Amino acid sequence: MRKTFNTLIILAVSLIFSACDENAIPEVTENVPEAATYVKIFFHAQDAPNVNFYFDDKKVSSIASSTTDEVRGNAYASVFPSNAYAMIPAGTFNVSARDIEGNTVVANSLSFAADTHYSLYLVGTMDNYEIFLIEDDLPEPDHVKIYWRFVNSMTAIPFAVDAYAVKAAVPATETAPAQPAQVIALGNGIAFKQAGNYKELQPGKYNFRIFESGTDYQVETSTPYIQNTVTLASKGRVYSTQIRGTYAPTPTSKNIDYWRER
Repeated sequence: MRKTFNTLIILAVSLIFSACDENAIPEVTENVPEAATYVKIFFHAQDAPNVNFYFDDKKVSSIASSTTDEVRGNAYASVFPSNAYAMIPAGTFNVSARDIEGNTVVANSLSFAADTHYSLYLVGTMDNYEIFLIEDDLPEPDHVKIYWRFVNSMTAIPFAVDAYAVKAAVPATETAPAQPAQVIALGNGIAFKQAGNYKELQPGKYNFRIFESGTDYQVETSTPYIQNTVTLASKGRVYSTQIRGTYAPTPTSKNIDYWRER
């Protein structure tokens, strides 16, 4: 099963921030009301300028301060905030991504619900950027389990994809029996702006393999469209593997990554 998300339902505003300079990490100046929700912002438009996100006229994304007065913004492949969510009040806001000169790259009037987690993506190509939202249906907190999902945020990809997490077989040792290979499907037929469900993974080394849906392939032996390898060690975590940027027949390592939701 997969989830489809409306590009116009993007999230809205974050903590109400002010900064001591153009590049400083924002400081909270007002308490978030009880009707609050949570957001992460992913910068996945490969040719976009560095941008900052605003909710109405409040700047809510930022990067570390520099030693100069130069205005800075988030670049392709970055995320805000890192390994966490910004806590934001529920409501309707004009959400915009603005370049360092203050020009609006893309904007939408957006509403979001209380007590909900969202991932917000900046995607697209020059003169055709867009923002889309997915709801992060996080598993219940569990200090001993690891959960993983797959998100397709690759602009102009001409096919849906099948995503797998593959754990290689482990030979027997003097102290432990052999372990067979494991293949966990993270979603089939996942199109641009869609995500699979969270799946539980055991600790270990996984090859995340992404194939074109509808083609003939063997998960463990065929060459995937794109892949990367990650070692899972920390229990109690929730992650997403994502393909991003602009489609190319031969993608690079910059077109796939993973990030932690919790």
